Amino acid sequence: MADYMYVDADNHYYEAEDAFLRYADRDVKQYVRWVSEGKRRYMVFGSTMIGVANTGVPNPTFNPIATPGAFHARLKELQERSSDATGIPVTDMFNAYGQLEEIPDGYRKNYARIDMLDEQNVEKCLLFPTLGDCVEGLMHDNPPMAYKVFHAFNLWLEEDWGYAYQDRLYAPPYIPMLDPELAADELEFVLNKGVKAVSLRPGPADGRSPADPAWDRFWSLMNESGTLAAYHGYGGHTRYTEAFKEMWGHSLADPGYNASLDAAFNSDRGILEMTVALVLGNLFGRYPNVKIASIELGCKWTQYALHMVDHAGSLLERRIEAFGQTLQDLPSDVFKEHIYISPFPEEDVVGLTEMIGVDRVLMGSDWPHPEGNIMPGDFADSIQKLPEADIKKIMRDNLNELLS
Repeated sequence: MADYMYVDADNHYYEAEDAFLRYADRDVKQYVRWVSEGKRRYMVFGSTMIGVANTGVPNPTFNPIATPGAFHARLKELQERSSDATGIPVTDMFNAYGQLEEIPDGYRKNYARIDMLDEQNVEKCLLFPTLGDCVEGLMHDNPPMAYKVFHAFNLWLEEDWGYAYQDRLYAPPYIPMLDPELAADELEFVLNKGVKAVSLRPGPADGRSPADPAWDRFWSLMNESGTLAAYHGYGGHTRYTEAFKEMWGHSLADPGYNASLDAAFNSDRGILEMTVALVLGNLFGRYPNVKIASIELGCKWTQYALHMVDHAGSLLERRIEAFGQTLQDLPSDVFKEHIYISPFPEEDVVGLTEMIGVDRVLMGSDWPHPEGNIMPGDFADSIQKLPEADIKKIMRDNLNELLS
């Protein structure tokens, strides 16, 4: 074990069953509800029953639950192609979770989670939703409801977890990027409560670039407060899925092929396009204090993003103009200055440090999710080729500085 404590960019809680309902108004209580079917209980948003297909969450009661890191060895094996394994059939995914356990208190109670951090040698962590990251797409066509739903959610989050509990658990409130004014209103509300970060979904924002001037009030608040914009991985329905169906999905000859193609095309699009849009939109020229963290979105997209921003503009001039301003610096340098990345531990993390600099790489264990590390400190196994000082930056110093 290291002689310092870790600062983890990617921990998760499992939501209480009333997370969206405890502070809900009448409209939200009619929209979000629990229904029973025999012994099973299901959560419904509008007319959509929550499940793997539309959120990636098989059981929103989260009890029983998979053990931390249940998928990790398999994901590493597939990443390295160290055997002739071709993948786990979808029909066997429930068995892939392995032995389930009764949900521990530390997955739902902040004081119990502190005890877990102590056992894991973790000083601080960002603490993200499990279901909450996956339902924004169900409300794309109803932004007012989305903001009501997440306002209630954020009030629950403050009560059950706190936004900065004991200055160790930092639970970012979730803000949909579906309406500029409603997003800024919710941001202003949570900033008054001392948040260190907000959780956002990468991709287009209200049918436009998130760097569009329509979002200036939102980014001005982020800039003035120094709040971290934490773009986190997500599951479920997206605008990209809708676009895929329109452009590629007219044939129903092989639904399995369509699903594979959809995932291959769209898994990285949100974070790739969003970071490129922010850089080329000169967001960081207008709001120089804004910092972006990409969390649980991998890093394979990074090299192409750097290529895209440096090859934008005309063929011979590469001049970037946006919203009446000209980008003065090399776009890839702007990217490396303002964007931090927490890669998957099974990826080439050392290669990422060479691409964007070790100061911009964050350790993220995804604990206690089954696809994450078994223990948060196991992330260090992926960076053992680095000098000790660089390992400490990734495992502690970089995020600790962002949160200070």
